[in-house]
Amino acid sequence: MRKGNIYSLVAVFLILMSSCGVQLQTYDLSEDYAIGLHNQEEPAKKGTDKKEEDQSEKSALIGVTARSFYGGDLKRGGIWWASKGIYIERGDTFAIEVTHVGADSLPSGATNPSNNLDTHPFGATFPPIDMIKEPVMLKIIARAESKDTTPAVLYVQLVDADGYKTNSKLPFNKIENSTEFKEYFFDLRDVYMQNDPEKHKVNGALINGVQFFINPKEFPGYSGNIYISEIRVVPAPPVTK
Repeated sequence: MRKGNIYSLVAVFLILMSSCGVQLQTYDLSEDYAIGLHNQEEPAKKGTDKKEEDQSEKSALIGVTARSFYGGDLKRGGIWWASKGIYIERGDTFAIEVTHVGADSLPSGATNPSNNLDTHPFGATFPPIDMIKEPVMLKIIARAESKDTTPAVLYVQLVDADGYKTNSKLPFNKIENSTEFKEYFFDLRDVYMQNDPEKHKVNGALINGVQFFINPKEFPGYSGNIYISEIRVVPAPPVTK
């Protein structure tokens, strides 16, 4: 095919994409990311007779350090989704509209619901990132506007590349009803274990998903809006004795 024809086809494709308003999700495949996510298997030396299975055991796919991925900005770097009852309007600030997610029990205080989560989260997926190379926390800048007096309680769960979830210990925060944004921190230093449906260690070096649960089981269902201007991985403060 002649070059002129190829250029014409490319131009037609770009025009069609722009006219249809199609938005493609892209990832920043920068040098940091390319180096951070790779196969760690060392090449076999000449004259060695190592078995193939022995070499494969040393292969380990790792994620880029969490704070190097989009500067730790998961709001910008992730592909966001919402399940039934939750609608996310994307922009500089996420506007999350919630229609009664959770049980109708009386509030019993902010407790860890463990495996008693409801099935209506919202969250994001992204290429695998390493959350354990350094101690980190998740910082969220948010505010809430409830349709009644019920506060929004937000729980965080991480998911690794094999689908295991950090549901043995779930960091949480109560998002205040306010016209002002406030900072909330979720400690991720000691959460990498799954209890349900089976006990299993979660690979903190290969985290590729985050899920947020709003007012699960122990709380009355929340209806209203949550506004989030930032979701970022930040360094955790040193542990003081």
